[in-house]
Amino acid sequence: MTSAAEFSEIPQRELRNEVSRVLREVRAGQSYTITVDGSPVADLVPHRHTRRRVWVPRAEVLSAFGDLPSTDNALADLDRSVDDSLYDPYDRAHRRGASSEDTDE
Repeated sequence: MTSAAEFSEIPQRELRNEVSRVLREVRAGQSYTITVDGSPVADLVPHRHTRRRVWVPRAEVLSAFGDLPSTDNALADLDRSVDDSLYDPYDRAHRRGASSEDTDE
């Protein structure tokens, strides 16, 4: 890519007064450094049309994520450590640690 030092300088006033001409030149490949009071403030460059990928090749996905650890062990750890049983949060026996069978008598 061309460095900013190689761009033609154009004062902001000229850009404002001749924007149609300048944009036609940019569309044709010309690049400009826009200046205000002689100081560069921005680069005006042609737009690059890049096609957005809608799929990624399998080999690329495997190379990117192939080093990740297996989730089988992680899921087994979660099953052992998470209590997902249902209980009544207002059940006093449950909060004390007694099972409901102990208090049914």
